[in-house]
Amino acid sequence: MLVTSVGMNTAWGVMMSSISRDSDEQTPLQARLNKLSSYIGKVGLLVAFLVLVVLLIRYFTGNTEDKHGNREFNYGKTKANDVMNAVVRIVAAAVTIIVVAIPEGLPLAVTLTLAYSMKRMMVENSMVRKLSACETMGSATTICTDKTGTLTLNQMKVTEFWLGKEVMTDKASLKIAPNVLEMLHEGVGLNTTGEVFRQLSTSIPEISGSPTESAILSWVVFDLAMDIDELKQGHKILQVEAFNSEKKRSGF
Repeated sequence: MLVTSVGMNTAWGVMMSSISRDSDEQTPLQARLNKLSSYIGKVGLLVAFLVLVVLLIRYFTGNTEDKHGNREFNYGKTKANDVMNAVVRIVAAAVTIIVVAIPEGLPLAVTLTLAYSMKRMMVENSMVRKLSACETMGSATTICTDKTGTLTLNQMKVTEFWLGKEVMTDKASLKIAPNVLEMLHEGVGLNTTGEVFRQLSTSIPEISGSPTESAILSWVVFDLAMDIDELKQGHKILQVEAFNSEKKRSGF
């Protein structure tokens, strides 16, 4: 046996490290909230600036009155301290607009919403460790997971096919010798419990069986152009060796 990689260098280690490490990528909700906060901040600054300018113009033009009905500002008569207090009051009003423009309860409302979503998923036997993951699951109708919790489609696919030392491409049948191609057809088409169904409504055949058998059958049917019905009609299975945990193999 030749060991090429161990630990975190294996495919399983790379996958687990990508799952366990924290990512700085923002979730869709966080991106929208940041955009909303930026928009609110810009609008708040604009409104505060307009209020500051309008109030200062009204004050220094004598259009504002005190509680006794007298003008707050009278050129040459109003004291400097009164002018300073009025300006500070106007600036405080503008700053107040900026402060109240940002909703402080928004993060709390978002957290409560995600917690409620997490509780609903717990009722459906789906445990979520991070609240931020709930927002991306709002439109999901089906979740396929294995026993480790990794999201999968429960579908396998043949990605590479080696013939000797040469990697075959998708058009592998054009480069394979006829006798080798026939051996592959017989080896896959006869040594399987999977089935290939051809429906009249669609031209794409439907393949049933275990994920491993379905993947191999799909590869041979689509890439190597195997007709499994014709193959089974031309051969007779004499003996079936069932799979068991001791031999760890099966055969037909």
